[in-house]
Amino acid sequence: MLFGIALILNVSTSAAATVTNGTAIHTGPKVVSVNPANNAIVLKSQTVKVTFNSTIKARSPWIELKNGNTVISTNYNISGSTISVTPTTTLATGVKYILSIHTNSISDLTGNGNSLYSTTFTVSPITLAQMKDGQTRAQTFFNNNQRLPNYVNYGTTKIPIAQFQTIIATQGLKLNTKITASAQSKQSLPAIMESASKFGYSHDAHTAVAMEAIGAGDCWAMSDYLYTKMTAAGITTRIIQYATSFSQRHRSVQYEENGVWINVPYKQYGVNMMFWNTQSTGAVIKCS
Repeated sequence: MLFGIALILNVSTSAAATVTNGTAIHTGPKVVSVNPANNAIVLKSQTVKVTFNSTIKARSPWIELKNGNTVISTNYNISGSTISVTPTTTLATGVKYILSIHTNSISDLTGNGNSLYSTTFTVSPITLAQMKDGQTRAQTFFNNNQRLPNYVNYGTTKIPIAQFQTIIATQGLKLNTKITASAQSKQSLPAIMESASKFGYSHDAHTAVAMEAIGAGDCWAMSDYLYTKMTAAGITTRIIQYATSFSQRHRSVQYEENGVWINVPYKQYGVNMMFWNTQSTGAVIKCS
């Protein structure tokens, strides 16, 4: 009787596994391919087909398609060694999905159940290469303008920037939208240059204080004014002095960007031409 019980127990477990040297080896159907492939990017909602190494049948179906914690309704169909899982509604774009065929959901024809299998895919209007290209273009725009573009263009197709960020996030990509301290300070430069444009030229003022008092000054006064305002705004600034056809001791102002000294844009903001820089080198009078 005991021998018979042991024999029955051995038969009931052998349908799920084979024991070799005391270790259970799973003998259920194994996945050999999936379409779309794991981690693929697809352009539209579609059926996912998972093919096993043997003919399969439903056993205790627990098949889930999820977007994060949200379960998507699906139908399934088994044909030969392939199970096809179809969403009952069109999948949203710019979203990563995970399909799980849980343990013992299906079996081979002898009753051996499957192990847990999961695969992911993303529905997106653009490919991974296009995502990376768009990321580079959007990042360059941000670096130059300290703001994101409204759209990322692909020919005549425009993807709103918020949607684009959602799409690339599915692949672990993102835009760096942190404005550095130097970039923040340089946003003050246009306002400073516009304020400088209101002053006329005069030999009667040689400092910023004197120029502000009378509304005009010489190149020394303007340089002092710009240096003071720009330094206060956090911009690394210096005053240089050199000879011109008008003066042996002309002064102008530069700011530092990425290790390079750049002349302030006097002309661009309509500053009196008597203050303009005429060269980019000279004796450094003061540096912040």
